[in-house]
This record gives sequence, C-alpha cells and structure tokens, in this order.
Amino acid sequence: MNPDWVTEWEFRTARVARVSFPRRTIQLIVMPYESETMVDYRGRLIREVVSRGAFDGIEARPKRVALNRDHDRTRVVGKAVGFHPERPEGLVADCQVARTDLGDETLQLAQEGLLDASAGFAPYPDGEVWESHSSRRITKAWLDHIAMTPDPAYPDAKVLAVRNLPDSPSLPAAGLATPNLDLVRSWQQQAAYDRLGRV
Repeated sequence: MNPDWVTEWEFRTARVARVSFPRRTIQLIVMPYESETMVDYRGRLIREVVSRGAFDGIEARPKRVALNRDHDRTRVVGKAVGFHPERPEGLVADCQVARTDLGDETLQLAQEGLLDASAGFAPYPDGEVWESHSSRRITKAWLDHIAMTPDPAYPDAKVLAVRNLPDSPSLPAAGLATPNLDLVRSWQQQAAYDRLGRV
C-alpha cells in the first residue's frame, strides 16, 4: 500500500551485487549512502545525497516491495525478501525472481552485467533537507519498488552478485528464445564498433 502523502515517485539507480540461479535471487545495493550524484529533479539537475539511516525500519516490509522491469508495474519479475539497511555501502536488498520467461531473462541479463537496478522511492514529508537551491539530502524515504533497468541513475547502485544454476543449462543452451537479450547484446556490439571507429 502506497502512503497517501506521495505525489510522485522518484527513480534512482541501484547496483546488482549477486545473482543466484539456484535460489533465483539477486542481491543489490538499492540506494548507496553518502554518495553524491547529479540527478534530474523536476526537469533540472541537482546534487543529491542519501543519508545513512534513510531507510531504517524497511526490514519489516520485505515481500511488500516488488521487483519489476524498467519501472513498469505490469512487468513484475519478483519481490524483495530481505533488506539490510545497516550495511555501510547503502541499503542492500535480497530479491526473489519469479520462474517466468521474463524472470529467467532478468537473471541472465543481470549476471552478464547488462542490467542494474533502480529504486522507485519518495522522501517523507520531513525527509529531505535542501542544503542549497541545487543540492538536497534525503534523510528519510519510502521505497515503493525496485526496477531492473539497463540505465540506472546512481553510479554506485549495482548488482552485487548472480550465482549460476549448477543443474540447469544457460538460457540459450536450453533452447529458450531470448529476443531481448539478443537485442541488448547487438546494441553493445554496435556501441563497441562505434567506439573503435572514433579511435
């Protein structure tokens, strides 16, 4: 259930830390602490920092925070099953990924480093401090959802780990169609060729 004081959600990059195929889990840094970054805020660039402790208490809400693709609520791929707000690097989440085609693709793309995570959040009414016209600090925030996306906002937000499934072949070897994975790979290959042409 969303809080009634939220007027709009903000999206920030997270970092995938670990992917485990056997357990179908992804561990990620949802929001790094004390890491200043430039973000788009209502059409203008500002400096933003999230304070340590901004998500304290969220560990009581696992399984109510959805994991989706590209902030699209209709493309749910799993849910958060555990939060670690005390970690020094930031808010860390353990997410369970559904056994669906989109879930399989998400695990594979995350393992190959093609997807990072992004947090959909809103500061509490008293949870932000504007240190200047173009600089704010988030001191208390509500996490609405986590999205897997190829283009996150915070450079320190990332996947921490993906683990391979020992008794199951990779997606292409299993003969599954992976059109999105193939498309992303072709984009990366084209970008690499373009960079070579500029040297």
